[in-house]
Amino acid sequence: MNNFNELEQFQKPFQILLHTLTVGTSGAISAYRVLHRIQSKQSLHWRTFTETLCQPEPFLEGNEQKLSLQPLFYLLPVLVRRNLLSFLHLASSHVPKECLHRLISQLKKNPGTDLWEQKLIDVLEHDLEGGLGYSKSDLHSNRFQEQLKHISHKLMGNSEVCSDTEKRLGWYYKQQIISNGKSCESTEDNIALTQNSKKRKNVDDAALFEDDEQNITKKMKLDKEDVCLEPFVGREIQDTTANVGNANPIHTLVQNKMGTVEVEQKVLPKIEEIVGLPEHIKSSVSTLRDIFEADSDKLETPEELNILNQCDPNQLEKLCLLLRLSELSEHQLPLACNKMISLPSDLSYSNATVLAQNLFLTRVLLLTEPASRFLMAAITLFYKKYPRPTCSALIGPLLQTPDIGNIQVELICRLVEDCIEPDYLTVTFRYVLFVTWSEEILSVVHILLERKVDLSCELFEQFIQKLSQQAGRFNNSVKYAKMVLATLTKYPTNITLVHKNMLFNVLVNHTTFLKKSLQVALKHINV
Repeated sequence: MNNFNELEQFQKPFQILLHTLTVGTSGAISAYRVLHRIQSKQSLHWRTFTETLCQPEPFLEGNEQKLSLQPLFYLLPVLVRRNLLSFLHLASSHVPKECLHRLISQLKKNPGTDLWEQKLIDVLEHDLEGGLGYSKSDLHSNRFQEQLKHISHKLMGNSEVCSDTEKRLGWYYKQQIISNGKSCESTEDNIALTQNSKKRKNVDDAALFEDDEQNITKKMKLDKEDVCLEPFVGREIQDTTANVGNANPIHTLVQNKMGTVEVEQKVLPKIEEIVGLPEHIKSSVSTLRDIFEADSDKLETPEELNILNQCDPNQLEKLCLLLRLSELSEHQLPLACNKMISLPSDLSYSNATVLAQNLFLTRVLLLTEPASRFLMAAITLFYKKYPRPTCSALIGPLLQTPDIGNIQVELICRLVEDCIEPDYLTVTFRYVLFVTWSEEILSVVHILLERKVDLSCELFEQFIQKLSQQAGRFNNSVKYAKMVLATLTKYPTNITLVHKNMLFNVLVNHTTFLKKSLQVALKHINV
């Protein structure tokens, strides 16, 4: 999950929303859920938010790196921009129309190069006009038709599954027929058939969703012909997962989703048919929800849970959305986790990461009081079985959250102190070296040092460099002084003459009551 400096310019509630948008394909819907929780506790200042998005910022444009002024919106990562526009579409009834109008006007004046963003902006514009469609005049422009033809050839590839271009892009050809006025009657018949088929859909899945999720499915509709894109989605997922290698776990997770976000966002609104989940997975949703919501913990693990091992990460992400794992009550969490870790065969790293993220991340980000014993028990249970996925899905993203709160830091510190094993303390320490330090982050660093995390020469060198670079910001910080003291007392043999000189300069301008103690401790280190 990527961290970006632009978040600091937004108010805290909107920082949480924007951070939620980075989780990947389900970012827009996740943010929509978070919005309801935030609004139940406080009102949001949408005018300030949209004005911040519209404020001009220096921007390097094109290959020539020409300096120009662009709205702050275009400095956000591509994934966040797309998810943000989708989120605003879902939440259009909550956002004042004048705020949306101002944002759309600014983005129209300074159009970006991403065609998907342009179409999402068009959808927002139609929301303001009371419509839910898209601009047909743009769709039938020569330029757009040429681009669609080019995309159709790419989608074709060497696939033998859908060899007919008209079959793979039936929605495109149907729109062309409509524009030429040649098939009005057949179009009406198709609409009637679609409506009848929707009436015949099984209502069991619909019962799994709350009213706000049902509104989402009503607002964002997609033709059934889009299912022909599924072979292409599958190839993309296989390509991205095959190239994971030894990359950074959090970065890989985001990259995997970014690689398929454009296709998945188009299919995602049909929640009961998310990315064409296989029938045996969809049919298991009701049973799995009963298992996870049961208050009794049977000795035997239900066979139905084996479906968690049969899904690929992308399918599991969608299944978690259907199961609403992030909304399980806290007293049900330990039981649910106990069932997951009792599976006959271990989950893959990717699947365990997806489950940990859906079970814990949003829940922990929204904590307003110390974590309950149920939540801590659930995280501990899952961590004991899957330590690295838990670090990747929970601890890393929390540390990367801008302006992380004291409640979240307290949870991390409790995990570091009581739960995390030595090997994964080093993993956690690496995270703190690559985030912006704050008073809260210093508490995490300090407790890691107190546990004498195993640091290689290279890692210790990076730490001392970071310590020296951040010194000016924490001249008056007691937490910073305690962190330096822990470094001097726990790692005296790691300190070289160069390090000693750097630390001496760090303490020159320090002003807390611990300054003399730090200078004495530094003086006693022999190098």
